[in-house]
Amino acid sequence: MSGRILRPNTNESILELPEIGRIGIGEKRLSQNGKEYPVALDYFKARGVYAPAFEKAFESCEGKPRVIQVIFPDDDPEKVCNERYELRDGSGALVASGDGQVFQVWNGKKYVEYSAAEHPDIMERLAARYPRKPKDENDNGWDITLTMRFIIPAVRGIVGVWQLTTKGAASSVRNIRESFDAVQAMRKTVTGTVFDLAVKFAKSNKPGVTSRYPVISLTANDQRFEEMRELLKPVDGKSLLLQE
Repeated sequence: MSGRILRPNTNESILELPEIGRIGIGEKRLSQNGKEYPVALDYFKARGVYAPAFEKAFESCEGKPRVIQVIFPDDDPEKVCNERYELRDGSGALVASGDGQVFQVWNGKKYVEYSAAEHPDIMERLAARYPRKPKDENDNGWDITLTMRFIIPAVRGIVGVWQLTTKGAASSVRNIRESFDAVQAMRKTVTGTVFDLAVKFAKSNKPGVTSRYPVISLTANDQRFEEMRELLKPVDGKSLLLQE
């Protein structure tokens, strides 16, 4: 599958790095009766073994960074900025995913590839097989999900990529996809660009609705290039991102 909906991709990987942690904009908290409930955040929170290194890197903002600088190690959207459709069953298990042309569908034993060219109604049929309560009048059962993998130069001494996934189909996904694609179209590569990854709360525009939700944005920031290049320099001949 490609890394874009209805968009083929033929780029080859230029760099493979291990995943060292995940970044999110939410967390689970406990209620007074001991039950977990999700809470949205307007700052980035790291999970995994190296989460303390992330917190240390951004201790100047009390471990609650709202803007972080990131670098993509590859130009292939499927590897570093992957947009896709996802369908999950009632338990949350992934039963199908795809880019609108090619889909991977779980048959009970493994994921099998299907093409929309041969099965033009595949999305409708699968959504009917795994129904869910609609989120709104435009909900067709499928989520649009985007996963990014990037280097955070400020986190020193650990060589690897961080992963962030968002499902803000009408806001975060579009913001990120358009920024990534625009830079790639203009410069033919994203690997030499420093991006600001930011999050902030937005309010719903629906009448009578007072809820707010976090929106992620991605913005090229050439003013931080020299600073990030210094952070990425080898120290005493040692490898990428090692500490002094």
